[in-house]
Amino acid sequence: MTDGTTNAIAGAALALGLTQMMINMKNIYETDDVSSFTYPYVLLGISASTMWLVYQFRKGSNYSVVYSSVALLSQLYILQRLSSKEKVKAETK
Repeated sequence: MTDGTTNAIAGAALALGLTQMMINMKNIYETDDVSSFTYPYVLLGISASTMWLVYQFRKGSNYSVVYSSVALLSQLYILQRLSSKEKVKAETK
């Protein structure tokens, strides 16, 4: 495979993955439903994304750095929504 083909495949995969994450985040934003997430699950994802981000950055894998950054941001958003829901739930008790 040529470098151009390899880059095209990487770019397409990046675009598809980012689109999938954006659709997921839009769904969470519109429905405000984070009931399928737990703190351990989200914190594990944040830890893994952070480690992958550092690793990929150090290796110079730019496509993967962008992908991992968006994944990390989406997980931080889910954590924020989860915390907000817990706070509201605690205030209503």
